[in-house]
Amino acid sequence: MQITFLGHAGFLIETQHALVVVDPWLSPEGAFDSAWMQFPRNHELAPMVREKLENSAKERFLYISHEHKDHYDPDFLRTLAKRDFTVVIGKFRRTVLRDEFEAYGARRIIACADQQEVPIKGGYLKLYLTDTGTNRDSALLIQADGKSFLNLNDCKIHDRLPGIVAEEGPIDIFTAQFSGAIWHPTCYDYSREAYVEHSRQKRASKFEAVARAIETVQPRAYLASAGPACFLDPSLFHINLEPVNIFPRASELFTFLQHRLGEQTPRLIEPMPGDVIDAGRGEAVSLAPERVTEENVSQYLRSYAAMQTRVFRERRRNLMLEEVDRIHLRLREELQHKLNAFSLADRVTMPLYMGLIELPEQLIRVDFRARRVDVVGEVRDLSRYTFITSAADVVRVLDRKLNWEDFLLSFRFRASRSPDVYDATLHNFIAAEVEDLRAMCDGVLATEARKERTVVTAGGQRYEVNRYCPHQGADLKEGWIEEGRYLVCPRHRWRFDLQGEGVCPTNGCSVSAKCLGKDEEKRAPAAEIQPSV
Repeated sequence: MQITFLGHAGFLIETQHALVVVDPWLSPEGAFDSAWMQFPRNHELAPMVREKLENSAKERFLYISHEHKDHYDPDFLRTLAKRDFTVVIGKFRRTVLRDEFEAYGARRIIACADQQEVPIKGGYLKLYLTDTGTNRDSALLIQADGKSFLNLNDCKIHDRLPGIVAEEGPIDIFTAQFSGAIWHPTCYDYSREAYVEHSRQKRASKFEAVARAIETVQPRAYLASAGPACFLDPSLFHINLEPVNIFPRASELFTFLQHRLGEQTPRLIEPMPGDVIDAGRGEAVSLAPERVTEENVSQYLRSYAAMQTRVFRERRRNLMLEEVDRIHLRLREELQHKLNAFSLADRVTMPLYMGLIELPEQLIRVDFRARRVDVVGEVRDLSRYTFITSAADVVRVLDRKLNWEDFLLSFRFRASRSPDVYDATLHNFIAAEVEDLRAMCDGVLATEARKERTVVTAGGQRYEVNRYCPHQGADLKEGWIEEGRYLVCPRHRWRFDLQGEGVCPTNGCSVSAKCLGKDEEKRAPAAEIQPSV
């Protein structure tokens, strides 16, 4: 098995009898309305990938993990003239990805359920799905020719890794996201000190998740992929040069892993687009000539930005005041349609203020409990969430050229919240499409309906807690203990304070922790979650 790195989270895997192209993101226009660009640059690989998918004599597969445009690149896929290959995707409740591929005209589409295998000569592909809230993603295992490649990309199934390894055996090559892919704290109005502190916490959490995954999987080699994109829009370029943010490069991860894992550190590979890795040997066998290093990265990014000037010049748009007024009205109507479909509205205790830069005195106020959307002249609530963008940017959502999550990942907005507490319900309201809100709310309720309890030992004390995380249902049996009191979710690293009734301090969610007395301990099951540093 040979693995060619295509950049970001993209791979071309060749076995003796099959070829699998994974998440090829190759278009020079980037993703999320051109806010994200591939880092390092990989556009020159497009002809090679096109040739392989169109003309290889082997059985050919295209696997797309999820619909985020840094993984699903329809602009590149439209350049393929021959489409006689098999598309493999996850079978999600939201059917947009499957609907688009059915219109695309591939030879065959396989929409896989969780843990479904797709046979190939000499082995199989196997998908692992998450489908909760706005989080729809899949991970891919390839077993072929006696070798294995487990690619988590962005898919947060860390709590399931022990079971996967127990069932599938040793993993040769492993990869999982190590960089941030969210708009917090990037788009929030924090002081510099608060911004750095939030960024440090998120980086540390992500790095620890990768380290624990490697400890579980024990691969021959770890490939650094699904790492940071770069931001070449002049309004976003400063993000690349920030000394601390949530977009670390692989060298920073590797330093952490070598200290954290010590002698258990596997071979660590930072591939450049075009590098070829042999799965059996666990090492690169062919290297692309262009290498980005810590010494040349700043100049590399500036040169790359200069190459892409055309993209951002062409997306600029000046709007007349009448058009801004129409966009404002359409945005208000969109929010009302969302609110009408949002069955969990009573849970959101603070109003949402959404405004356009061009109309600073016409804020749209969403009152969730009253189920009203009004226009007001100013922010009048101490407890509130504010969201400000430009008409030229948000109209692309209203015109259905972007979905809401793609728009949020464009970073072309500013937000603030008071108090500074994450509200998953409000987050889902903003990020979900109107047509998906009802199913999303039903999924949240289904997750909450899982009431199985388990026992955790922390600080010498035993606690009974809910087994499943209230956020997206991760199995807390695969969590760990920090500081002798916090139970940490293995997916998103939420920390539940066992000494504070199991409440997560950053968002108020709870696992309903109960300290067990002596009589209760006699009746309780053996501890399921053991302390871990």
